[in-house]
Amino acid sequence: MALLDHAVLAALASLPSYAPKPEFADQVMARVRQPESAVSRLLRPRSPAAWGRLALAASVIISLGASIAWSLFNRELLLSWINLSAAETGRTIWLGVRVVATNVTAQPWYDPLREFVSSPGRLVALVSGLLIMYGAAFHALRRLLTPPSRPVPHAHG
Repeated sequence: MALLDHAVLAALASLPSYAPKPEFADQVMARVRQPESAVSRLLRPRSPAAWGRLALAASVIISLGASIAWSLFNRELLLSWINLSAAETGRTIWLGVRVVATNVTAQPWYDPLREFVSSPGRLVALVSGLLIMYGAAFHALRRLLTPPSRPVPHAHG
């Protein structure tokens, strides 16, 4: 092993050394694009479209700052609007629940369904039947999705 190591080291020592030219680093750095500073980007002349985007961004920032300042100085009014909005949202949801309940109870199938569900025995039978049907459907689906464990005869012909 030691002889092999010495042979490898001797072969490596006989290889020509590679050293880049002295101006190589300067040539590489000349090709590298350095990012432009933020100050030089701001002072650079702009096209009309760029001024429009800059004006839009400035107006959005000023509007947001004005909104924050207004919210800080009118906290009570803002909280009253939020509370009113929350109360109206709750009333609207409750009204929707009452409308849906009224529409469901006005349907012609509601009374027979209510009579059927009023008996615990029928309800247990219905739920049991539904659970058995669900289990059978789940088992059938699992069998359909499971690949066969052995080759199927005449599958390709």
